[in-house]
Amino acid sequence: MNAIARELHIARISFARQPEIRTQSLILRPVTAADVEAIALGLNDHQVAKMLPPVPQPYYREDAEEWLGRWQTGEAEGWCFAITRDGGALLGVISIERRNGEWHLGYWLARPHWGQGLMSEAASAVSERFFGAMLAETLHSGAVADNAASLAIQEKIGFAVTGCRQVWCASRSETVTVITTELTFGSYMPL
Repeated sequence: MNAIARELHIARISFARQPEIRTQSLILRPVTAADVEAIALGLNDHQVAKMLPPVPQPYYREDAEEWLGRWQTGEAEGWCFAITRDGGALLGVISIERRNGEWHLGYWLARPHWGQGLMSEAASAVSERFFGAMLAETLHSGAVADNAASLAIQEKIGFAVTGCRQVWCASRSETVTVITTELTFGSYMPL
């Protein structure tokens, strides 16, 4: 694929033109400024933040505004969805972001919503939509080694473990092991 065709292909995945995705029990819609308070509240929970290496503790409204600004200005390239039940209140976030030439799936869910299968449903739906637009690409992800729930979500939809690396975790103030994973269209298993 030549450079121009590749750029047109990549342009299908943009925050400005991202789709709304409806699943059996969720509506995944673009994150907006109205979500900032819920993002700050969800990420200010140490049990959530300790699984997300770059997230500091405490996590303030200003942190959420700065993060959202990266998406709104195009500094972050990809899709960023608010996970909702009805299109309203944000329960968590799931995104596909292009970093260092690769597409990365990342996500978090506020603790009151853990253990309900919501993230598996969201991750499957976003991955399916991604491969609908980017069939030949590989989707990368991973999880802190002690986050068995996140690794189980990835395994359930076909992610394969590719290795591990050491990463500084801001909320824990220590280095943690991150298990790296990847998913291709051929290995994707929809729920």
